[in-house]
Amino acid sequence: MYFYKYIKSKRKTKDRVGPLLSEEGEAVTGNLEMAEMLNDFFVSVFTEKSGGVPNIVNTSRERVSLEDRIHKEQVKNHLGKLDVSKSPGPDEMHPRILKELIEEVSEPLAMIFEKSWKTGEIPEDWKRANIVPIYKKGNKNNPGNYRPVSLTSVPGKIMEQVIKEIICKHLEGNKVIGNSQHGFVKNKSCQTNLIAFFDKITSLVDKGEAVDVIYLDFSKAFDTVSHDILIDKLGKYNLDRATIRWVHNWLDNRSQRVVVNGAKSCWKGITSGVPQGSVLGPVLFNIFINDVDIGIESTLIKFADDTKLGGVATSLEDRDIIQNDLSKLEKWSEVNRMRFNKEKCKVLHLGRNNQFHTYKMGSDCLGRSMAERDLGVIVDHKLNMSQQCDAVAKKANMILGCINRCVVSKTREVILPLYSALVRPQLEYCVQFWAPHFKKDVEKLERVQRRATRMIKGLENMTYEARLHELGLFSLEKRRLRGDMIAVFKYLKGCHKEEGENLFLLVSEDRTRSNGLKVQQGRFRLDIRKKFLTVRVVKYWNKLPREVVESPSLEIFKNRLDRHLSGMV
Repeated sequence: MYFYKYIKSKRKTKDRVGPLLSEEGEAVTGNLEMAEMLNDFFVSVFTEKSGGVPNIVNTSRERVSLEDRIHKEQVKNHLGKLDVSKSPGPDEMHPRILKELIEEVSEPLAMIFEKSWKTGEIPEDWKRANIVPIYKKGNKNNPGNYRPVSLTSVPGKIMEQVIKEIICKHLEGNKVIGNSQHGFVKNKSCQTNLIAFFDKITSLVDKGEAVDVIYLDFSKAFDTVSHDILIDKLGKYNLDRATIRWVHNWLDNRSQRVVVNGAKSCWKGITSGVPQGSVLGPVLFNIFINDVDIGIESTLIKFADDTKLGGVATSLEDRDIIQNDLSKLEKWSEVNRMRFNKEKCKVLHLGRNNQFHTYKMGSDCLGRSMAERDLGVIVDHKLNMSQQCDAVAKKANMILGCINRCVVSKTREVILPLYSALVRPQLEYCVQFWAPHFKKDVEKLERVQRRATRMIKGLENMTYEARLHELGLFSLEKRRLRGDMIAVFKYLKGCHKEEGENLFLLVSEDRTRSNGLKVQQGRFRLDIRKKFLTVRVVKYWNKLPREVVESPSLEIFKNRLDRHLSGMV
C-alpha cells in the first residue's frame, strides 16, 4: 500500500480537484468555493421527488419469525471485516474504534439494527453523506467530469450490509435479476459479460453477417434513480414489506455536502438516486434497471449501467429490429425517468458488407465509432485486439519504468512482488476475452515480462527461459493458456456453469475418450472466431488428462493443471 502511494506521488498527472470554471467562465480555485460549486452541480442532476408515500410502505408487514432476527454474531462478523484505513462518515465514527471494540459494541448494535429494521426508523446520521469528488476523464475544469462518491456512517454501512443480505437472499432464491446483468452479481464479472456477448457477435460475423453493436450511455444513472419507482419495483419483486419500508426511509430525506481538501460545502437535500459508494446502492440499481430488456429482440447485456445492444444488420428487416429495440429503450427511459446521454451512445459496425446504417433514439441520430472502450477493453471494428495489446503493453511498461527508476534494490525479493502486483495484472485483466491474435502482439506482451525479469540482479545475463525457470514463472503465453483452462473449468464444472451451457457443447458420452469431459469443436472461417475463447480452447481442453479435468474443486484443478503445464515444453 505504501509503495503504491509512493508510485502514485511520482506520476506526472495528479488527480486533484479543479480549478473549476463557473457559468460565467471565471476560474474558481478556493476549496470552499469549489466544494459549493460541485455540490450545486451534483444536486442539479437529481430528478424531482414526487409527493406522497408509496402504498406498499404503509402496508403492515406479516409477523416477524425467529429466523428473521438480526443476531450479534452476524453483526460481529461484519465488524471484523471493517477496513481500519477507510475514512469515517459525517458522524466521525471511525471504523478502527468499532473494530477494536468489537466485543463491546456488537450486541448493542444488533439490537439497534433489529429495531431499525422492524420499525423502519433510520437515525439521521445514517442518511447524511460527505461527498468526495473523484475525477473521471475529460476537462478537469468541468464539474460534470467528477463522480460523487459518498462517505457515510460506518454503523449505517453495517446495517446496509445486513439489509443487503436480506435482499440478495430473496433475489437469488427467486432468480429475480435477469441473466443479462453481470455487474454486482454473484459469480459474474466484466470478463463473463464480454465473453457472453462477443461469443454471439463473433459467431455472427464469422457466418458472414453484418453486425451492429450499440453502446448505450445513461446520463448520471446512479444519481437519477427515482425513489418512488424503485420502491414500486421492490414491491413487484415481492420483497418483504419491512425491508421495503426500511429502504424507503433510508432513501427519503437524505442530505449531502461536498468536501474538497477539508473544506465543506453546506448541506443539500437529495431527491433521487442511490448513493455511489454505499453498500446498498449497486443492489438497488440492479433491481431498478432489471426490466430494461423486457421485449428486446436483439442481444442486450449489462454491467450495472454499462449497457450494449447487438444484432444482425445484414438486411433492412434486421436493422429495423435493432431500431425498434432502441425505440423501446427510449420509451423505458421516459417511463423510468432515466435519460440516455445520446451524444455518448455510439454504434460499432462489424462485418463485411455492413451498410453503416444510421440509428436513432427519439429524434437524435447516434454517432459511429471505430473503437470503443468496453469495460476497460478496447474493442475495434476489426475485432483483432491489436489496439488493446498496444494499450496494455504501453501502460505496463510505464509502470515497470516507474519501478525501475524509483526502487533502488533490484533483488528478486523486491522486483518480483512489485511486478506481480502492479505490472502483470495490467497484462492479464480480462485477457481470456482479448487474448492476442497475432504473433507480433504475443511478442509485444511477452517483452514486458522479459524486461521485468532482466531487471533482477544476478539474472541479467541469463536467457529468458532460464530466468523464468529460476524465478518459478510461466511465460505470459503459458499463463494465458492456464487462464483459458481455468475459465473452461468454471464454465463446465464451476461457478459459471449456467453461463457455460450457452457457450460449450459437450461430446456425447459414448464418444468420449481421454478426459471424460470433451467439448465439441465449433466451426469457423475467420481468425476472429478461431482465436475467440470458446473456439481456441477446445483442442487444449480435450487433451488434458482425466485426472486434471475430474478435479473435485477449482483449487485442486489449478494445482493439477500447474503440474501438467510444468511438464509441457
